[in-house]
Amino acid sequence: MYFTALAVAPLPDVETARQNFDLQGLSDEDVAKVLFHRRKQRVGSEQLDWDQLTLGAVSMVRFGSEQEVHIESFSVAEFPELMLLDAVFQMMQTAPPLVTWGGRRQLMPLLQFRCLKHRRAIVDYWARFEDRRDPHLDLQLEWLPQIDRFPSLDDMARRLGLPGMLGLHEAQLWEQWLAGDHEALLRYGETAAINTGLLALEIFHLQGRYALGEVDGWRQGLRDVLRQTPRHATLLRAWESQP
Repeated sequence: MYFTALAVAPLPDVETARQNFDLQGLSDEDVAKVLFHRRKQRVGSEQLDWDQLTLGAVSMVRFGSEQEVHIESFSVAEFPELMLLDAVFQMMQTAPPLVTWGGRRQLMPLLQFRCLKHRRAIVDYWARFEDRRDPHLDLQLEWLPQIDRFPSLDDMARRLGLPGMLGLHEAQLWEQWLAGDHEALLRYGETAAINTGLLALEIFHLQGRYALGEVDGWRQGLRDVLRQTPRHATLLRAWESQP
């Protein structure tokens, strides 16, 4: 079995909030403040739910035949959100399953809601459900389906000697975006996707799907890919410094 690790970097959906709350005279920053404030009043936290977010970036790490590894990312700094959605569902058709860490709770509802928002039909995705071939695999359900609470991706990765999230947090993305640090979306998304992929390799080895030599081959292939991009230098150093 080959697979593709998926992660996203979300941003507040200020466009919809501006329309729904009649905030046409406010900047994106001020609209987001209203959105955060309303959310905190309602649930005690500023963390937005999936129907209040938009895609800032999507990152996918493909683990294919002959231990080949390929990283592919798209950001709204360069492409419209609809292209990000199309890229994800195209990968879901050509290189399933898409593997996430806890994606059933936030990531997959977000993707489907944004398709609904853009009126983008995803017929092949739903056809797979009818054939009982879910193109999404949540590692949490795959590993321990009876457990409701799990460590964060960062905690889980670092406990297994993987690089972890390197201090990157989803809550920081909006401020970084406003400050013009658009590459922060790619750093976050790719770091999350890489850790998800590495964690998947360990869980699939635990289940007997992969031999240890296959896992080590993919890990080396990923290291080779990371060395080609300066953006991944910090992650690579953190990974190689692990015992």
